[in-house]
Amino acid sequence: APGSDFGKLVQALQKLGRAPLNGTIPDMTASTELYVNLQQLYHDQAVKDLADFKSCLGEAVATMEDATIETFCKNVFYLDCLQTRTIQDELQGKPTDEICEELAMATFDPYEVSHHTPLLWYIALKACHLFYHEHKQYPGLTEKYLEDVDPLHACIEKVCAEYNLQENELVASTLLGSKDFATEMARYGNAEVHNIASVLGGVASQEAVKIITGQYVPFVNTYIYNGIASVGGVYNV
Repeated sequence: APGSDFGKLVQALQKLGRAPLNGTIPDMTASTELYVNLQQLYHDQAVKDLADFKSCLGEAVATMEDATIETFCKNVFYLDCLQTRTIQDELQGKPTDEICEELAMATFDPYEVSHHTPLLWYIALKACHLFYHEHKQYPGLTEKYLEDVDPLHACIEKVCAEYNLQENELVASTLLGSKDFATEMARYGNAEVHNIASVLGGVASQEAVKIITGQYVPFVNTYIYNGIASVGGVYNV
């Protein structure tokens, strides 16, 4: 919020027009004398930048602790603005061109066993939601679950087309190349496996702690966990 301490610090940063130096330098190959001299230069500039930053804060500097301002200046290079879509947008909205491009880029870095790539299972899961929307039940809830394979595979094709991935090499050779994904999703029958639920509960609590404490960067959007290969992926969908 603009009126909070963090909001005032961001406004001061915008007024300063540049990021203040944090005063540290990385390890490098150099003589002790040159390294110490360079470190002193960085320190002196950081002290000057901190003073300039405080002047940009104006009257607000009197309401903040010096440690808060110094911590902000030291970590300013790590600031980032995370924007996510709502669950409703993800499940019901049309994906933007930017999202489609990001997912296409993600396929260029598949898991070592390609069909274990989490993105592929996300598409399969979303196809199950589409199946539910069309048939008023999730696939595989009857003993004749194999009857759901063909209509579920058709839903997978629709989801791939929605994300413009129908001609993508990885998607075409795995999701669309056979009905293995549709068969597995129908066999699983919308079940909730206790050990997978436990893992995801732990991940969710970890992300909650990040947000509550304001430390570390939370996941941006959707986390998919493949319990078969114990591999996860984060996708902006």
